[in-house]
Amino acid sequence: MTSGEAQILTHGYCFDGLVSAALATHLVRQLHREVTRFGYRSCGYGPRLKQIPQAWLGGAVNVLCDFRYVESPRLSYYFDHHATAFASRGEETAARERVARSKGARHLVFDPTYGSCAKLMADTMRETFGVDMRHLTDLVAWADKVDAARFDDPEEAFFARAPALVLADVAEHHGSSAYVGQLAPRLLAHPLEALAASEDVRALASPIAEEKARYLALVRQAGKRFGDVVLVDLAESGARPAGKFATYVAFPDCTYSVALLRTQDQLKVGVGYNPWSGKPRRHDVAALCKREGGGGHAVVGAATFAFADIDRARQAAHRIVEQLGR
Repeated sequence: MTSGEAQILTHGYCFDGLVSAALATHLVRQLHREVTRFGYRSCGYGPRLKQIPQAWLGGAVNVLCDFRYVESPRLSYYFDHHATAFASRGEETAARERVARSKGARHLVFDPTYGSCAKLMADTMRETFGVDMRHLTDLVAWADKVDAARFDDPEEAFFARAPALVLADVAEHHGSSAYVGQLAPRLLAHPLEALAASEDVRALASPIAEEKARYLALVRQAGKRFGDVVLVDLAESGARPAGKFATYVAFPDCTYSVALLRTQDQLKVGVGYNPWSGKPRRHDVAALCKREGGGGHAVVGAATFAFADIDRARQAAHRIVEQLGR
């Protein structure tokens, strides 16, 4: 354990995870004045990281946000809103009991009714810990809007013209530990407009916009209809995902989307409910993804596979399509 240091661990390649890291930084600064150094970890759901290693909790204060729970006496604060944060109800109960026995040394805040981890953290920091959050209202509101997909239409999210959405695009493409550690503190010090207009962010955002246009064309070409479900299989195309709402832009009347994609280090089966379809949601997406070793929320989720397991990934995608069609 490193004296005077805080470790901030968060869901990587995710705007909500990035904002959660910024809020965790603010929380530690306000409540632990002895902390003078911060380390950051970007945690990615995948076949090689089902839970974070205990060694990552090496600070005098350790905060885990927006990611699957891990039991450790060194975990100071835990915040999450994913329905699959715990492997079972029994694990959650046991975790809460252990934290309660710590007599205030540890804190566990879990509420899957929240649309974003950032909003859960902001409310808890204000109401439970008495931290002033007024200067972060806009940041939290945008994180909540992005993670809960509270947009008027998919085009607003996909084409990312608002400053916060530019930053969200960059976070989803460049959410490594180093980048989270660089950008999270800046979110506390600068307005979203200033950050989105900064030279380094613009340099990263410009090629993303071009990549999204190419990706949208591929989705339109590869998408196959199975009733009100659209399956997009790009696992062997070499195309990287660029814009999580591309399927809804290309197929605005579909109710669900299932996409088999090749990310930087794994295959991903992404599943989502289209809130702009005008049709009711009939399935719990997180539950379907959990059956395939993944997780998520009622409206969006994913399961991940190693590159060598492309056949298993494809079979999982087709099973989910079949279940969504019922």
